[in-house]
Amino acid sequence: MAPEIENALPPQWRLLFQIVTLPVSWIPAVQAMILGFIWDYSSSPEAALKFMLFLLPALHVIAGMWCTMAAVYTLPFRGGRNQFVAVVLSTWWDGGRAIGMYWAGIIRAVFVTAGFVWGFIRILAAGVYLGIVELITLPFSLLKQVTKKTLRPGIPWIAVTLTVAWCILEGGIFSVTLYPTVSDITTDLMGGGGGPYLQPVLFVFLVLLIAGSFAALQVMLEAIQQRNWPDIVKTALVEAFVMFFEVLFLYRELVDAITPVLARQSGGQVLIGLTGVLLISAMAWMGIRGMTWFLFARYGTPTLTAIISAQGITEAHTEAHPAPEAVLSWTKEMVSHVKKDIGWFQSAGMQLLEAYVLPPLQVLAATINFFMLLFAGRHMFKMPLKKLHTFMETGELLKLARAEGHASGRASE
Repeated sequence: MAPEIENALPPQWRLLFQIVTLPVSWIPAVQAMILGFIWDYSSSPEAALKFMLFLLPALHVIAGMWCTMAAVYTLPFRGGRNQFVAVVLSTWWDGGRAIGMYWAGIIRAVFVTAGFVWGFIRILAAGVYLGIVELITLPFSLLKQVTKKTLRPGIPWIAVTLTVAWCILEGGIFSVTLYPTVSDITTDLMGGGGGPYLQPVLFVFLVLLIAGSFAALQVMLEAIQQRNWPDIVKTALVEAFVMFFEVLFLYRELVDAITPVLARQSGGQVLIGLTGVLLISAMAWMGIRGMTWFLFARYGTPTLTAIISAQGITEAHTEAHPAPEAVLSWTKEMVSHVKKDIGWFQSAGMQLLEAYVLPPLQVLAATINFFMLLFAGRHMFKMPLKKLHTFMETGELLKLARAEGHASGRASE
């Protein structure tokens, strides 16, 4: 551009033009050489490496050369020329330091990234390990808590649960064995089967019937304990009728279903008649009722009758116990670990952000100082930059600019 302007001037003005443009005439050649070095690459990795390492420093040097040489033209009109020249030299010194810190920041960013990735892998591995260990030990913790609660006096919820479960199990078994007989009876009475609702209705009826047999047994035993002979006789008769009904209609059906199997396995030698079937059914009823009663029903049945009769149930009075450990103790540990990890991620993320953002900001701040020096005769940033949060808002930058302006004014005075 300058040669074209020089050729367009009259010959008597060309020497003056050369003298006037002498401070900046060498910059285009140096600028072309610098940019030519950056743009001279043969592969994408080489281009990426050059752009990452040299593009910002090159732009900073080019901007510094133009601003410095442009400032030469303003020297005759400036006061405090000696101090201004010193500030220009210190700006170049700050620019050199910014470039060096930029290259060092790239290396630091690599190490910070490696540390962040390694820390993340460690946290992830520790979390997975802790989760696996706690999941493995979780059944033992549950068993420990259930054992602690069971060994203390109180409402026998285990017995209640087993009693209800046994009534449901026995009702389900008898509803299957009794279904053909009931279906035939309903067919004879109504001229058709019971449809899809017969099996659920039969199941509910049998569950209530079996639960009622446990209640009748409890009432009879309470009467015996109180030695109330009229109630003993009445409850014994009721229990006898209950036994008769269940043996005749429930247990007999179950024994009848088993009898062909016994006859087939004995080769036809064992044939059980009606009397034998009823006897086996009665023994099965007494054995099953006695086993379930002494195992859990004698503890669960009073609680169920109290709930049904709305009498209420109360915990046995015990001494104060310390609060048990949480069954899912690993949840608290995981929450504490997550809190620590969140704090680590915040601090490590800020370090990672500074490692990537602060080095190029060093070069950009040094470049802006050149322009500020040219137009305002002072710096905007105090080099080197140490913290990132100071430069995240425009208000902070204006505060820095005013502080630098006041410092420059006091120094010139």
